[in-house]
Amino acid sequence: MGRGGLVAYVEAQLERDIALGRVHPSGQFGPEAKLARRFNVCRGTLREALRRLAARGLVVQHPGRRTRAVAMDESLTLENLGLAMHDMRSPNARWLLAGYFSLRRQVLVELLADCCAKASDLDLDRLRYTCFQLQDAARWEDGTYCAQVEFELLRLAARVADRPGHVLLVQSLHRAFLGGAARLQPFMGGEALREWALCAMRVVSERDTQALQHELPALLKACDERVLNAVAPAPKEPVSPSPEGHHEPATRDTEVLEVSARPDEKATPVESDSGMSLIPALPERVPSESGGTCAEAVMGTVLGGVSDGRAGSGASCPEDGLQPEAPPASNRERTHGVNHPREGGLLHVGRWASRLWRLIAHSLGLPAS
Repeated sequence: MGRGGLVAYVEAQLERDIALGRVHPSGQFGPEAKLARRFNVCRGTLREALRRLAARGLVVQHPGRRTRAVAMDESLTLENLGLAMHDMRSPNARWLLAGYFSLRRQVLVELLADCCAKASDLDLDRLRYTCFQLQDAARWEDGTYCAQVEFELLRLAARVADRPGHVLLVQSLHRAFLGGAARLQPFMGGEALREWALCAMRVVSERDTQALQHELPALLKACDERVLNAVAPAPKEPVSPSPEGHHEPATRDTEVLEVSARPDEKATPVESDSGMSLIPALPERVPSESGGTCAEAVMGTVLGGVSDGRAGSGASCPEDGLQPEAPPASNRERTHGVNHPREGGLLHVGRWASRLWRLIAHSLGLPAS
């Protein structure tokens, strides 16, 4: 490696240290002799690399003092965009690179629109031919040549539109691109670049400013987004917790307050302390054609009602199998009218058994005692 290559290598390493914050908090570098030993170069090579960094505004040199690095907020310019591209995982790097692409799109569309409005046919032919070269390079050439032709189109459009300020701006855009060319050039070219080059060639040939303002910006943005996502992928958004988990307590409360959760079960009146009936209403008269059948029917009806009535207090019907008893009712459940018999349970069961026997005996024509 020649001296020029060593100078560029040391310059790139020092630039990387500045960009990643690896310098001393005061910004000062170490002695020249120590830095030269670190990179295994002579002090003359190190001084040339520091002079290049000073010319770019990244460091400040004073006679008799150590070289000091300039803060990122002060040293970051359009031409020093590569300084922010050393850590592409940073959201700030993606934000700056997206701003660079947006500025380049605006400049190209504005210049082409101005050319379509006032350029001569000869100048438009030159622009059309450059667009043709660009679409051909996007199809057959690598990204390095595609980038070269693209900036040739920008410079030509700025001169045809007779805008000297934009000529300087295009030059700065090109230098900014070269600062991160190693990362950007591999993703240049392809079908996306070819599409907007063909669109630009058509609108220049037809002087179609309406298509230039609507179709071309969308194609340019699609091409830039492809490069941006390849170089600096967007950070993934954290997965939000499922909103269903927030409604589980409310669901449990609803299940506790409901007397019967199944639609085929019917709520039956239960006798309370005020004297209301605890068992379902029975038929007034059960046919006595067959004693056993009538008894089974009456018992099935009564037991079904009892099981339904007990379902509201935590018990389950025999067909559903054994179920764990429900926890004691809270104050909130009492306010909703849920009544669970506790101390008077045995007394109510005794009354119910006595009435049941009298009803069966009366239906079958047997003595009540």
